[in-house]
Amino acid sequence: MMQLTPSSITAWLQKWQSNGVRVNSRELLYYRQAPLRPPFRMNKGVSSQLGTLKSAWRGRGMEFDEVRHYQPGDDIRSIDWRVTARTGKTHTKLFHEEKERPVFVCVDYSHSMHFGSQLLFKSVFAAHVAAAIGWGAIKSGDRIGGLIFDQQQARELKPLGRQRGVLSLIQHLVTLFPETSTEPASQNLNQQLQRLLKLAHPGSDVFIISDFRQLNNDSVALLKGLKRHSSVTALHVSDPFEHALPHAPMQITAQDGTTQVPLPLHNNAFLSAYRAHSQSEREQQQALFKQAAVPVLGLSAALPLQQQLWYGKSPTSMQSRG
Repeated sequence: MMQLTPSSITAWLQKWQSNGVRVNSRELLYYRQAPLRPPFRMNKGVSSQLGTLKSAWRGRGMEFDEVRHYQPGDDIRSIDWRVTARTGKTHTKLFHEEKERPVFVCVDYSHSMHFGSQLLFKSVFAAHVAAAIGWGAIKSGDRIGGLIFDQQQARELKPLGRQRGVLSLIQHLVTLFPETSTEPASQNLNQQLQRLLKLAHPGSDVFIISDFRQLNNDSVALLKGLKRHSSVTALHVSDPFEHALPHAPMQITAQDGTTQVPLPLHNNAFLSAYRAHSQSEREQQQALFKQAAVPVLGLSAALPLQQQLWYGKSPTSMQSRG
């Protein structure tokens, strides 16, 4: 995977007026110039950690409307054979042009997302992905809504069209960005999937942006239920330190506000065991996504979004803008 140098990280953060730890509206408004419209493709030099992503945003076209009796001149390819067989009379399907489709982004701001070793915290990067999808949705003529949650609260955003929809999303991504808290968790991923089952109307596109640390067997059933009436895509956000730790002649201490864990970076056996454990966790996640038949794309918070994905333009042109 590509890596940024310390100087390039500093320059990128200064350009975006970002500290990488908290999100601000300026860095999210930038994606008006670089909207993200699926299907996503991986940029050259970047590998997806959890598998490639199938096309999730269906092409705009014709939507089924009703059935009526067949009339001379109707396209025989539109004959509804089930209704014809049931009634004994030939019926044909009528279609109308597809209009605004609801697009939902579910953004995870829970404890495990507030970590980053290089460019951005995973939570800040998740906000970038959500904003990019939001601008892409309204440029496609769709409505954008969302569900933003952390360990204490969840906020549902009804889909709105045009610029009003994406500006509302950006406002909530900024204002709901949580402060550090040691309060016991009252919200989890499965609760949000249950909310999405009620929130996402049939025909919606749903994008879940998370590290999926809370993914479990119950999540599979909920994802399957969501997929019955909506298109679902998982965007898995991770940090390089979650895959492997660097070798260094020192021991450091990691803490999450309540627990401290020593990390002996000089110990090869420890580093090897850490990599093996991380790989096992990723494989377990991949197996759950496979059971749910949900396409998933791995993204790194250590690289600008535009250096990882490209869509309809050459990878070189996308990298030059990051």
